[in-house]
Amino acid sequence: MSRSNNYWKKRLALEDDETIKQIEEAVLERGAEIEDEAPADEIVHISEMEEEIKAEYDNWGKIKGLRTGLPSLDEMIGGMGKGHVILIGGETSNGKSALAANIAVNVSKTNPVLFITLEMRRAEIGSRIMHINGGKLDGLDMMFQSEHRLTYKDIKPLIAKAKEMGSVEMVVLDYLQYLGRGMTEKETAIMSKEIKTLALEFNIPFVVIVSLRKTEGGRNKRKWTEIEIEDYMGTGAIGYDCDCAMIASRKNLNNDFDNDSLWVKILKTRNAKLDYDKRYVRFDWDQTRISEGWTTPAKPEQAQFNPNEFDNAVEAGINVEST
Repeated sequence: MSRSNNYWKKRLALEDDETIKQIEEAVLERGAEIEDEAPADEIVHISEMEEEIKAEYDNWGKIKGLRTGLPSLDEMIGGMGKGHVILIGGETSNGKSALAANIAVNVSKTNPVLFITLEMRRAEIGSRIMHINGGKLDGLDMMFQSEHRLTYKDIKPLIAKAKEMGSVEMVVLDYLQYLGRGMTEKETAIMSKEIKTLALEFNIPFVVIVSLRKTEGGRNKRKWTEIEIEDYMGTGAIGYDCDCAMIASRKNLNNDFDNDSLWVKILKTRNAKLDYDKRYVRFDWDQTRISEGWTTPAKPEQAQFNPNEFDNAVEAGINVEST
């Protein structure tokens, strides 16, 4: 056993905090899995990376990687870069799976996509994808897994198998919590790290749907606009490992259900500057089909000043100073 593992065993024996114990157990388990592997000790000099670095530098601040097919979303997150993990969270039945499916459809028109669905039958998600694509499947380069009983250890072989069949340029996982038994801190820490590692190893963007923590008041006791990245179910490792995180909701900025819209709040992005005054964007919704007719990046419940309304109020004799 390595000196590193001995250290973690001693630390674990002295730890009282259950959450920290679970994370340390995850580190210990992960260390045991890779102990017999050859060391990753290759070194690359910066001069050997000059062409790669220049290409990245020239695209600094621009939309990079794959596009979601929703221009305003691409503008806010900077695209879906290679090796990036993009998390989509949200309350139950509020459009997070639909958003991922729409992105998958848009990408699969030009790039092969592996869609790992653990929540629905392939035919069920396939019918939604068919609706999103205008009632047809023509022109979509998309693959699905055959089995539904999977763990995080099955994801790498699935991607490798899809690579053997041709190519994979993006993976969608619906959704993370179905890979674990109880979604303990330990399980989530392991799965989060594994997904990030796979995104980097296969050099592809990885879109992952995640659930939210339960609130003390129960479901629907908080406004969706108040949700932040720490509200994702599981450990904080999810937030640390991801490159982009967002919340999808069928409710508007006043927290009222919106029949014709899907709203998105950006929680984190490494590809673009996060403007905390413009974290929200609205899309048209048609029975899971999402499109961009008009967008409204804005703060929730923030009134916009309209000079015409002010002039009309003055003409009507309303005391605007007291309103």
